[in-house]
Amino acid sequence: MFERAVICTDLTQSSASVVACAGALGALGVHDVVLVHVIDVASATSDGLPGSAVFERQAEILESEGLAVAVDAALGYPAFEIEAVADRHGADLVVAGSHRKGLYPSTFSGSTSSDVVRISTRPVLLVALEVLGSPAESRTACSRLLSCVLFLTDFSDRSELASRYLVALARKGLQKADLLHVVPIGERDPQARARSAAERLEELAARLADDGVSATMRVAFGSPTTVASERAGSGEHSLVIVAPHQPPQGSQALDSVTSAVIRNTTAPVLVIPPNCDREPRLAGV
Repeated sequence: MFERAVICTDLTQSSASVVACAGALGALGVHDVVLVHVIDVASATSDGLPGSAVFERQAEILESEGLAVAVDAALGYPAFEIEAVADRHGADLVVAGSHRKGLYPSTFSGSTSSDVVRISTRPVLLVALEVLGSPAESRTACSRLLSCVLFLTDFSDRSELASRYLVALARKGLQKADLLHVVPIGERDPQARARSAAERLEELAARLADDGVSATMRVAFGSPTTVASERAGSGEHSLVIVAPHQPPQGSQALDSVTSAVIRNTTAPVLVIPPNCDREPRLAGV
């Protein structure tokens, strides 16, 4: 599914847990990783890479997991440099830490991760820094990504692409899937919309069942932001998959559903960005 991943580090203790999490991504097919640190021009010195010993240690941790590791450091605006590194190395996944503040500008791991999502042309796995715990705990949590996935869909083109990533996960050993569609308040003929949604969820559940995945289907009525937030915050899932809409021109914020999910879930979030133009690799296809 995913073969090469870019792992973002800011060389802090928190990023050590992100690195440990990334070390467990072999379950998704990852065998090559690129550990990248983007250097703020203001902090660059002639003494070499700041925190180079930490950088080297994090690379060694990934190598100890049996991954082929490359390292890359760049000067510039972090989100654009991360995308450039991913392009240069042919990566099909970016892994980044994120504060649970939604996709709005804040700190390095807030604004950078949100900007990466806005511009990335490949999926982004966001790992909440506040809930990672120690590197050992982080690795254990991320080794269970395929236990139970919450998949949120509004049946848009973005969501349909995300559903193909869900099917790819099924072929990597996904155990359970929780499929959710919310019929918004005020929707015209909500019952007809609910019936149509149920039929489409049943089709997806049948595809997952072919790969041995047990799927539950939920069609709810109400505010998509509220319902998705509550479901994502239930603590029942090992991974959440979302597909944000393109933000309005000039806006740095993505949609309210995605932001609410990130604020409330303790699980890693696989985001299929608005600019993602990559189909997943499906085993056997």
